[in-house]
Amino acid sequence: MIVRIENGLMDKHYHSGNTMFNVFLVLASLTTYSSAQETLISGRVMDGSNGVPLAGATVSLHDAEIVTMTDAEGHFIFDSATTKQADVRTKPPTIASAEMISFSKEGYDTVSRSINASSSNQNAVLTLSGKVTYVCTTADSRGRWQIARTIFDLASKTSEITYLTATKWWNFKPNFSPDGSQLTFFRRYAVNGPCCESWRSSICVMNANGSGVHEIIEGESSFNTEPYWSRDGSNRISFDRMNVETAGPYWNDSDGLPGAEQKLAPWGWVNPHLADGRLFIQQRAGKSFLATPRANGKARYVQIQRPDNHFIHKIALSQDETMIAYQKWIDRDHNMYKGGVMVYAKFDATTPSITDEVIFDQLDPSTMAWYVSISTDNRFLLFARDGAIMQHDVETGETIKVSADSDPYKAYPTYTTFSK
Repeated sequence: MIVRIENGLMDKHYHSGNTMFNVFLVLASLTTYSSAQETLISGRVMDGSNGVPLAGATVSLHDAEIVTMTDAEGHFIFDSATTKQADVRTKPPTIASAEMISFSKEGYDTVSRSINASSSNQNAVLTLSGKVTYVCTTADSRGRWQIARTIFDLASKTSEITYLTATKWWNFKPNFSPDGSQLTFFRRYAVNGPCCESWRSSICVMNANGSGVHEIIEGESSFNTEPYWSRDGSNRISFDRMNVETAGPYWNDSDGLPGAEQKLAPWGWVNPHLADGRLFIQQRAGKSFLATPRANGKARYVQIQRPDNHFIHKIALSQDETMIAYQKWIDRDHNMYKGGVMVYAKFDATTPSITDEVIFDQLDPSTMAWYVSISTDNRFLLFARDGAIMQHDVETGETIKVSADSDPYKAYPTYTTFSK
């Protein structure tokens, strides 16, 4: 049997010889074609300034000198239709043939990075040039804590604030999905005292523009906090459950229903995820681990080598997973916030280890600095200090304020360009 493919259809003709050999050749060709199609580079570009897809952005492959544009929904793909060149023999680029990718648009900062050879999906979030864009918990006119986006103009030192929630409940600790299209946060319900022994809260998900809010964890029976988004494509959100007998690290699908959550490990305080599926787990005693979740709430723990065992928290991991930042509790005469310093360091997921710590905000019990986010190029660190938002430049060592003096109280900042 000879199979001829024309316009995507198979035309069958029978031949008296070499039937099985011909079929084998066709199947091999189809497999090769399918494999090539699966590894074409594609993705989506979001506008971090308003939380919607960015149309008309330019996506470039440096080494291949090939360019394409995002469509109305921010999507792009390097295929034969979008990468036609003078040489008709040129094939669409695949993960195996590309090294660097850039995303740009006039008026926005350009994002350039090495291509992750393990994934053909390449997403990016662009933000306006000359401005610092972030989402954080922000007090509203009635003093309630809401999730809001701030665009801070570095020249005029003014803020444009857009509230993404407006509820009677307080909303905390926003964190983005890896592609920047969605946010997760926790919503506080019952409050019978100071944080956090008597608090009750849900875990929520919404689109980056504030639409489509829904709960994946109900908030009436336990305190659920510190939501982090998975990086391995499973689209799960982890969180820490407190104030109940079944306390511990849990997760649920980002579109999951309350009650479907599962315990992901027997113990520990869950923090950022890695692209390979492991999670950063912190012990209250101070030791740090990478955990690989297994069935029935079990996990394999591997201790992370660190310079010391001071308790670290409010942890952020860079997009390339080579840099880590956190608050480190070094003064036990004060609580973990006022007795802490802000630190960034090198992270090696293979060993695993944290080395070369640098304190970028010194110990000062009269202030409270906390909750850090890392920019996609690993140059800037965003953190909160006494209700204002600060940005530290790793290259120059300079720290500046990136919220206006007239801004309301702010906490828990995260860049709109990547999840923690």
